[in-house]
Amino acid sequence: MTNRTNNIVALVLMLATSFLSGNAQALSQSPLQVTSGQLQHLEIYSPEMVETIKVDIWTPQGYSPQEKYPVVYMHDGQNLFDASSTWNHQAWEMDSVAGELIETGKIPPVIIVGIHSVNSTRLGDLMPEKPLKYLTCDTVKQFIVNSMCRGKLRADEYLAFIVNTLKPFIDSNFSTDPTMEATSIMGSSMGGLISIYGMAEYPEVFGSAACLSTHWSGTIDSNPDFPNAMIRYLGESLPRDNKHYLYMDNGDCMIDTLYTPHFNRINVIARDEWGFGDNRLLTRYLPGASHCERDWAERVALPLTFILNKKR
Repeated sequence: MTNRTNNIVALVLMLATSFLSGNAQALSQSPLQVTSGQLQHLEIYSPEMVETIKVDIWTPQGYSPQEKYPVVYMHDGQNLFDASSTWNHQAWEMDSVAGELIETGKIPPVIIVGIHSVNSTRLGDLMPEKPLKYLTCDTVKQFIVNSMCRGKLRADEYLAFIVNTLKPFIDSNFSTDPTMEATSIMGSSMGGLISIYGMAEYPEVFGSAACLSTHWSGTIDSNPDFPNAMIRYLGESLPRDNKHYLYMDNGDCMIDTLYTPHFNRINVIARDEWGFGDNRLLTRYLPGASHCERDWAERVALPLTFILNKKR
């Protein structure tokens, strides 16, 4: 090799090493296809969950270390970008949606972090733990824990991974605005539950939560026990400092129909009892919208615009 080649190789190795933090493996170009920006893949060991978690990091077109970017942490990261890689050939199309919103000036440039879920543990990882202590029916609690979550609840560990391991890595290796005001958490279905739970548990970290087609029922029927428990927990735990922002929506097709009574009730409670005024709460009931990535892609511009353009 020439000296110039050796220098280039040394520089590449140095840059790769600079991306290592704790037990994180080096970032690599994601094999997924995106229409704008750049997608990088990371596998990072979580001491909180005692396993390696897959993460995709999307940076916008023109990303520059000289700028500071807000960050949105999203669940079910394997379904966010490339429909050709997903189980149902649908995706949120976050690269396309965010890219167009940025290009048209509707949102500032943003970094999107997609945390992959695993089917075998997903329900237990995303089921909020602390609201379960408010359950009045032991049968419902046993069904949630044993049947739905296979006896293993890890939502608190999952959130601790995001806050204590993943976010410090992202903030250290990307040019982020690490403040609460610039950090959001977003998901759908069970991901909606864990998002509002995350803001309640870590109000100093997450300034906004976006919850699409949230699985308010907690189970697969209309038993009100879990929604009541969730409402009690949120009433006692959500921040009331006039600094946090909440987006919630619901469709009227498929499993979303189970959520509608709870969505309507929580919509009122959020305004009247939890202290979210019109400027800090945006809710949408969407007739014709279904419980799938294709429909979330069609409306995700709403929460993105709301949480990234909030007035402070």
